[in-house]
Amino acid sequence: MANHSPLTALVEYEVRVENSDVGQWLDVWQARGQDALFGEPETLAYEAMQSQQNADQILVFERYKNGQSSLDAHIARTAHATLIETMGSRNMTRRRVMSNLFSDIDDYGWWSRDTGADPMQEAGIIVTLIGTHFDDEAMKQRYIEVTGDHANYCYEAEPDTLIYNGCLAMRDSDRGPDIKTGDLLFVAAFKNQAAAIKHRDDPRHLKLQPVLEGIARERRFALTYLTTGRGFLWRE
Repeated sequence: MANHSPLTALVEYEVRVENSDVGQWLDVWQARGQDALFGEPETLAYEAMQSQQNADQILVFERYKNGQSSLDAHIARTAHATLIETMGSRNMTRRRVMSNLFSDIDDYGWWSRDTGADPMQEAGIIVTLIGTHFDDEAMKQRYIEVTGDHANYCYEAEPDTLIYNGCLAMRDSDRGPDIKTGDLLFVAAFKNQAAAIKHRDDPRHLKLQPVLEGIARERRFALTYLTTGRGFLWRE
C-alpha cells in the first residue's frame, strides 16, 4: 500500500569545487526551488542548507504533504529534469553524501511557525539534525512522549525556535550516517544563535536532561546546517 502520510526527505550533496563553487551550485539549484514553491502545492518544504561540518556539502531538506505521491509529482516536474541535466553537464556535484526518507510522528512537535516574516527567503537559520537509535521500542515511545511534551512547552516559550519535530526512518541508509529503519530523526530550527542558546539554557530544558539520560538510546549523529534562503522551510 502506498504511503500518503507526510514525509521528510534528506538529500545531501558534495559540490565538485574544482568545477564550480558552492555559490554557483546554489544559483543553479535555486531555479528548482522556485519551481517547487510556485508549481508544487504538495511540496511543504524545499530548502538548500550548507553544512557547518563541511562547507562544500549542501543538504536539500524536503517535505511532502501526501508522502510518496507528492514526491513522485516533484520528481516528474520538467524543472527537476532540467536541474539534473544542467548539473550533470557541468559536472557540478562530486557525490551524494546522504539520502533517506522519514515518516511523520502523529501529534508531535511542529514543522512551521507563523513568524510574520517570509521564511521562503530567509538565510542563516540554524538547523540541527540529531539521529537516535533505540534497541527497545518501549524506550523509543517513552522518549517520544517526554520530548513531545517538551516541544509543546517550547512552542509557547520560544518564539524563535522555528521548527521542533521528529520523524522515523523509513529505510536503512545506503550512505552517510548510519541510519536504520525506525531510527528517530529530530529536527530543530532556530532563528539565530541567540535563539539556539536560549533553547539550550532554558531551565526546563536543563531539568529534562536527567530524565532523558534514563532512556536507553544511542545517538548516531548530530549535524548542523545554515539555510541559504534559496528555497523555503514551510508554506504557511
